[in-house]
Amino acid sequence: MLAFIHWNVNPNLPLPFDFFTVQWYGLMWSLSIISCFYLGKWILKSENLDEEKLILIVQYVFIGAIVGARLGQVLFYQFDFFLANPVEIFKIWKGGLSSHGGVLGGLAGLFFFEKKYKEYPFLWLLDKTSIILFVPAALIRLGNLFNSELYGKETDVPWAFIFERVDYFPRHPVVLYESIAYFILFGVILKLYRIYGSAKRGMYAAFFFFMLFTVRFFLEFFKVAEGELYFRVVSKTQLLNVPFIITGFITFLYFQRKKTTE
Repeated sequence: MLAFIHWNVNPNLPLPFDFFTVQWYGLMWSLSIISCFYLGKWILKSENLDEEKLILIVQYVFIGAIVGARLGQVLFYQFDFFLANPVEIFKIWKGGLSSHGGVLGGLAGLFFFEKKYKEYPFLWLLDKTSIILFVPAALIRLGNLFNSELYGKETDVPWAFIFERVDYFPRHPVVLYESIAYFILFGVILKLYRIYGSAKRGMYAAFFFFMLFTVRFFLEFFKVAEGELYFRVVSKTQLLNVPFIITGFITFLYFQRKKTTE
């Protein structure tokens, strides 16, 4: 008989005092911001660049990401609900953040930062941010796991989780798959950076968009779909991955072609 992993984690961290609570998901976001700061500091130091604007870069990206993630949830997943209840848009503590919207918001943050501080080229910012973002992507998925969110389809694999806050059926821990995959991809892109540094423009952005969203596309087959399936096969979330995958592929081809013509 298979022994499945029973998962019933309280979304709030157990603390020795009860006058406030800390949520796992919020903790993962906090760790993401801290990790981005120190990884960014390491990159700037390795390239002998000034660290003065690093905190501003992190702020622009994360503020853009949070705003974009909320707007993505509104536009992509719950438009009718938020249209009827517009005040709910601002209640982000109730949950509802779209990772696709978060990426777009983060890009907007980089764009506005570059417009104000022109000494930082947009492509350089995008490349270096692409190296770092695998870590927050992995950490935030762990936050989803602690919250028993975005759980997978029923399965009988021996590593299946029973999310007791949801039901008592063994399911794929898809967000754990994603988190592990993103940490592995971070190791790969970090190795590439150690080899090539800033010599290959656009490579890290292409790697980020193509690899992360390709992984997401295929892992969605193990996840309970949000909403209806299109063509009876793919979910809305999978379709949202496609433009990012294409962006990564086109970015790679563009800079490869540009390199051969220089």
